[in-house]
Amino acid sequence: MKKTLLTLLAAVLMLSLSAELVDRIVAKVGPDIVLLSDVYKLMFQMQTAGYPAESINEEAALRQIVEQKVILQKAESMDLKIDNKQLEKYAKKELEKTKEKYPSEQAFAADLARENLTETELLDLYITQIKESYLSQQLIDIYVKTKVKVTEEEMLSFYETSKDSLAVKPITWKTGAIIHEIKPSKASEEAKLAEMKAIQDRLNQGADFASLAMEVSDCPSKERGGDLGFFSRGMMVKPFEEAAFALNAGQVSPIVQTEFGYHLIKVEEKRDNEVRARHILKILSPTRQDSLDAFQLMESVRERFNSGEESFANLATLYSDEKESAANGGIIGELARDEFPELYAPQIIATEVGKMTPVLENEGVLLLFARLEEMPTRVFSYDEVKPVLENYLMQEKFNAAYNEWISDLISKSFVRIIPR
Repeated sequence: MKKTLLTLLAAVLMLSLSAELVDRIVAKVGPDIVLLSDVYKLMFQMQTAGYPAESINEEAALRQIVEQKVILQKAESMDLKIDNKQLEKYAKKELEKTKEKYPSEQAFAADLARENLTETELLDLYITQIKESYLSQQLIDIYVKTKVKVTEEEMLSFYETSKDSLAVKPITWKTGAIIHEIKPSKASEEAKLAEMKAIQDRLNQGADFASLAMEVSDCPSKERGGDLGFFSRGMMVKPFEEAAFALNAGQVSPIVQTEFGYHLIKVEEKRDNEVRARHILKILSPTRQDSLDAFQLMESVRERFNSGEESFANLATLYSDEKESAANGGIIGELARDEFPELYAPQIIATEVGKMTPVLENEGVLLLFARLEEMPTRVFSYDEVKPVLENYLMQEKFNAAYNEWISDLISKSFVRIIPR
């Protein structure tokens, strides 16, 4: 945990012993100077950030420092606006993140003491770091990023001249899925509604609402006699909300159905835009018989496809509850072996192409998968690689534009590299 105080501070610590022995001025940038210890510090930061070893050297680090200084000097000359309150807010968040990495406040304080820093001084370091980063990015956005564009013609041209060197798409399979939710049957709904009507009859006969809620409700609020406390509009599902706000204090609602089941609601108090209500809930969920029926249905779907009796697309349209893929004939994509849904990949791979997997179950959902058609290896199409091409060409153009801009900025600034 001791090394978590921040890469910046770790670098400062590493250099503090050697700086006195080796430090010297290696560059002047306008009114600023660059010390050799600054270069070593950045090299250490690059190393801890995972830069390739071959890219970490004094020349590269010095170039980066010079670029940062001329950018900041340009930003200062433009008097770019910055919200200091927001800046301090971000810095405090970063400070809190650093503190959270320590097992205790005492451990954090001990590391600060070893660095001869106060918490306020560390916060100031964060503020400076974030401010410099923000100003640099603002300037780069103004002079570089906004001027970089990639056209459709450029992407098409690059694809045509480079497609033979692009990675080849591996063997894939047009893959389909039928996703069927186990739902309460009509008989289950009627049985639960009858149970709720019996509770309603007891209330009509004078039973105490709170006592009855404690006895029969399926909601955890039963421990409080069904009391939900005060709530305003937007806090409950729509049917429940509409029923509750339509009642006067002391009234009990008719039976209300929501996605959770059946409710009876009693409003205890009303104030301003809030109500305090109790409720009795009977959860409507599939019975064991409902689950068996759904499983048998999906088994029959599997048999109808595997026997060639019916097409996958037609079966997906009829029985899949995943509307987006059902509208596409159940097709979920052209997938490579490592792109199959991880949980079901072994069954999909083990099932013959052109056949459905056994019925699979996960948290109340039944699933059938099929590799419908094998697609041989081929060069990726333009549409498949377009986002990658766009990002690549944008980065290439950005790098070229940045290098041109920063070179021009350096040439117009006073920069002197002091040889050893």
